[in-house]
Amino acid sequence: MVNKIIINNSITLKRLTLKYVNKNYLSWLDDASLKKNLVNVNFKNIRQLRQYYQKIIKKKNLFFFGIFYKERHIGNIKFENIFMHSAIASWGILIGDRKFRGKKIGYEVLSKSMSYFEKKFKIENFIISVTHFNESARKLYFNLGFRKFKVKNNKIFLIKKCLFSKIVLGSANFTNQYGIKKKYVSKARIRNILKHAEKYGINFIDTANNYGKSEETLGTSKAKNFKIISKLSKIDKNIINVDKYIEKKFSKTLNRTNRKSIYGYLVHNSEDLLSNKGKIIIKTLRSLKKRNKIKKIGVSVYEVNQLKKILTFFKPDIVQIPINILNQNFLKNNFLKKIKKYGIEIHVRSVFLQGLLLENNAFNFERIVNKKLDIIDKICKKKRITRLNFLLSFINSIKEIDKIVIGIDSCLQLEKIIKCMQKIILIKNYKNLAVSNLSIIDPRFWHNKNL
Repeated sequence: MVNKIIINNSITLKRLTLKYVNKNYLSWLDDASLKKNLVNVNFKNIRQLRQYYQKIIKKKNLFFFGIFYKERHIGNIKFENIFMHSAIASWGILIGDRKFRGKKIGYEVLSKSMSYFEKKFKIENFIISVTHFNESARKLYFNLGFRKFKVKNNKIFLIKKCLFSKIVLGSANFTNQYGIKKKYVSKARIRNILKHAEKYGINFIDTANNYGKSEETLGTSKAKNFKIISKLSKIDKNIINVDKYIEKKFSKTLNRTNRKSIYGYLVHNSEDLLSNKGKIIIKTLRSLKKRNKIKKIGVSVYEVNQLKKILTFFKPDIVQIPINILNQNFLKNNFLKKIKKYGIEIHVRSVFLQGLLLENNAFNFERIVNKKLDIIDKICKKKRITRLNFLLSFINSIKEIDKIVIGIDSCLQLEKIIKCMQKIILIKNYKNLAVSNLSIIDPRFWHNKNL
């Protein structure tokens, strides 16, 4: 039984009770601007509305919530076909209170609540229908990762494939040599990857100021339907006017990506936040957010202690952290659960450790890692799965994770990842596969390694 879902500090979903099936609710349904988009809604009085409510809440696998801004009832959301591993779940939402329409509340409510049910019940797909005329709803659903799959009786049916919506395309190698293997992806291949990704409802891309021409390439590669998360490069100690420097860097990001705003902007070098420039960095980022240039601000970190220090004075919207089967540092002492209480989006990177976890004999220089990989391969053989499937299953078993940043070189690689995401298995006793040696699990220390 789910009685409450916290969306943010002000908005909460609470199980709708008869108390709230009142004149206020009925007045929403009589609103002409809403009524044109509502189907089979024609309640003449509260008695009829309450009869509908009492009938609907008896349905199996249905969750009916009121949307509350603090204690004010501003709308409703109803989820149907919610049960473990549901292949097709659906929902309907109504922002009834006029004062709260057009404020992007629907996006946040749907994004957080779908994510909640997806994780709790392992939902595979969400399906929704919309009329051709309701352009605002179609835009909202598209931004949530829904894609058209059929048209019937003047309705467009859209589907969101939940497992895939977690994927964020890493673009560090887009027209840029990146990583220990110096991987490079051409513009032609990038266009094919984006087209392929969009088909599966993947609509996030991770980039950075210092990823060569990555940002610029995204601006010319038909990536307009993707949400961009970029990063502010390390700030040199000699920079005096930090605020102007950040504004200039961010402006370049917008110009390069050909956008007026982006989804996320993260501090790439976490030590910058811990320096005497930290306060002005945060103030400038918050200013950009307030001006609707950025939806969410945050930080990318390598170590747990870095993030712990930062959280004492700054609560980011997004944190990007490294997690993989060898690097489990952020999983210790329920740390992710603790930071999730702040409502922070958790994005993980380095899930394949720059691809080295997928290669044979990638770590000839480190005996302990070869031993761990041998154990993994034995598990894979027993379960009849690939190492890729194992690594993705491990990441997907961590329910606090919101997004997974994955770098790929081709559509074929993406297809393999999609296939594995559809066959997630339970990974037990993974803690014994962890490695604590930073010279192995942290790429910053690899410059002397012969990989």
